[in-house]
Amino acid sequence: MSVAYAPLIGANRAHSAPDLETGPPAASTVPATVATVVTTDLRVLYVLKRYPRLSETFIVRELLGLEAAGAHVGVDAMLEPEAGVQHPDVNAVRAVVRYLPRKPRWTAAVIGAHLRVGLRRPLRWASRAIRARRHGGLRRFVQAGIVADRVRRDGFDHVHAHFATAAAEVARDAAALAGVTFSVTAHAKDIFHVDNADRLIERLGEAAAVVTVSHYNVRHLGQELPGRRVRYVPNGLPVPDAVTPCADGPVLCVARLVPKKGIDLLVQAIASTRTDRTLEIIGDGPCRAELEQLAIELGVSARVLFRGALASTDVDAAYRRCAMLVLPCRIDPNGDRDGMPTVLIEAMARAIPVVSTDVVGLDELIASGRDGVLVRPEDPVAIAAAIDDLLDDHRRAGELGAAGRRRVIGEFAPSFATSALLDVFHEAVGQ
Repeated sequence: MSVAYAPLIGANRAHSAPDLETGPPAASTVPATVATVVTTDLRVLYVLKRYPRLSETFIVRELLGLEAAGAHVGVDAMLEPEAGVQHPDVNAVRAVVRYLPRKPRWTAAVIGAHLRVGLRRPLRWASRAIRARRHGGLRRFVQAGIVADRVRRDGFDHVHAHFATAAAEVARDAAALAGVTFSVTAHAKDIFHVDNADRLIERLGEAAAVVTVSHYNVRHLGQELPGRRVRYVPNGLPVPDAVTPCADGPVLCVARLVPKKGIDLLVQAIASTRTDRTLEIIGDGPCRAELEQLAIELGVSARVLFRGALASTDVDAAYRRCAMLVLPCRIDPNGDRDGMPTVLIEAMARAIPVVSTDVVGLDELIASGRDGVLVRPEDPVAIAAAIDDLLDDHRRAGELGAAGRRRVIGEFAPSFATSALLDVFHEAVGQ
């Protein structure tokens, strides 16, 4: 069902932009885990590729933190939620979520949105339209006009996007058409993948601020975007209760089943450990069938349990019964990699010992031998040895887990992340 474009403020429910179905209603309660920081009256419209997404709960926490600080937040998402479980905190976000048309047509509603912004800034509208047509970006430009109309009608001060890909393109043009500033949080694939690396200046060059999740990324983006200030803002994480690693529990991995997570290396490592310990893998993705076949070929299919995507309560239960968490990150052939894997932070915050690989940026999180273990990338033998060492020495595993918890509960506190992000937004809009 199509709905007419209308002002969205004051209705705590999801709306469609022109030509798209409405989404599910959202509740208006804020969980007690969100830390309140300095208050603000800033109005920020988020542009996201897909919302909500189970693997991007850090965005949900970010929205909750901003709302707890008094910010008025809206969301324009380019894709509707994936089918399956969602994090329960999604229902606590008060922001009105609207879904943009995936393939927008020049309907009366879309034409009206573009007329309203184009008549205010005709030269800017024309120059953006010409550029979009020349460079094959007309679809994003049409979406940007719809977003800009919401910015203008609902009085947003600033536009923010996550990931320096299509969402950043829409945010860039929407901000220009509406006459406001925009910023982008860059993560990993959007920075390093071969399809994206050469387009950073195009997508981020006009941003009032660029945010990213690791100091390594700050340095890299500083080189790629000369003269552009890049800020480090961690993904905030509410502090969970500490757990005691289970001496006879399984090895746990929580990840999307994609090449950069290195799950194939972990399956190979489990096949060569000295014990017959079980490996639980929570998550789903395009590599699942291939990984299941690998476990069969290595003769460990009975010990490698693929749980699929689970609700957060089930993931929490898995944390409580595991001996450790292992995530053997890698840089895949296309340059894709993790920025700062949230699952490692979550495990460390629970005092669970972690094993990962020494790929770029992870040494910022884990000091190997002090608050976790880092091994060489692409080395299943080294991963197996690290697993065996922790299984053999439960006391050391507990000490590493406790040290990891102390490491992360300060830097990744939601109040710190929210304050840092609000500083970026206020600087961008000149307040």
